[in-house]
Amino acid sequence: MQTNKRNWQREMNINIVVYGEPVAKGRPKIAVRGKFAMAYTDKKTREAEDSFITQAIKNKPEQPLEGPLKVEIQLYKIKPKSYSKKVKYWTKKPDIDNMIKLVLDAMNKIFYQDDAQIVELKCIKKYDPVPRTEVYIEQTGDTNG
Repeated sequence: MQTNKRNWQREMNINIVVYGEPVAKGRPKIAVRGKFAMAYTDKKTREAEDSFITQAIKNKPEQPLEGPLKVEIQLYKIKPKSYSKKVKYWTKKPDIDNMIKLVLDAMNKIFYQDDAQIVELKCIKKYDPVPRTEVYIEQTGDTNG
């Protein structure tokens, strides 16, 4: 008879709200020191990640989450006054994927062990009078794999 072993870690859902205009992750910079090239994160990106974590840390779990995760990210920016009231979605730069990258990288090793655990991702860019980033993380319950 085979026994179905299951990790009984309590599933968690985490809600995070970080105020301020969402920022895109910058491309890595390359510096040459003698015969060696070194990649590094630019100052603006480092500061944006630090600012994000400073606000988000109050919602961190006791230990980074394990297993597969579902993540939803909502990015809100103030609508320019010249835009029609009908315009809801933010279709200008920065690109959504670069903003996602900054959020996920900032939370790595703090909220989850590695962003490779994310098996489902949903993101939206919208206009709102209060600029912010909202993140919802859900454990799927399947921790084998």
